[in-house]
Amino acid sequence: MNETPVIEIHIKIKDTVSIQGDKSAVSIVSFGGKASSPSFKGNVLSGAADTQIKRADGTKTLSARYILEGVDSEGNVCKIFIENNGTDNGGEIKTTPTVITDSPALKHLETAPLYGSVVSENGDLIVRIFEEDN
Repeated sequence: MNETPVIEIHIKIKDTVSIQGDKSAVSIVSFGGKASSPSFKGNVLSGAADTQIKRADGTKTLSARYILEGVDSEGNVCKIFIENNGTDNGGEIKTTPTVITDSPALKHLETAPLYGSVVSENGDLIVRIFEEDN
């Protein structure tokens, strides 16, 4: 597996709204942040949110949707939409990202096999998206 992320996003949590039901708890986390990698540098735009559901059996799923705006590796201003769905297995968060972009240099990410992780490092939340080796 490739260990160099195609996109790395440093997340800054803005707000969290939660509800506790009989069988599940749901939190919606709004966030911002900055993305950096050799292929793209930019910012998370307003409206980014992660919906987290914790079920009575202890399973926790997440579904984040956000748009990045910045510059691709060819110097073109562009946007990237990311939908990142995943599971939290005791603090190890693995994701399956979907990407839509207006960047010709990054267009291959729309059909590439992608995987991701969410980790906490030095108090920061970091989302890393990787492209599977073929």
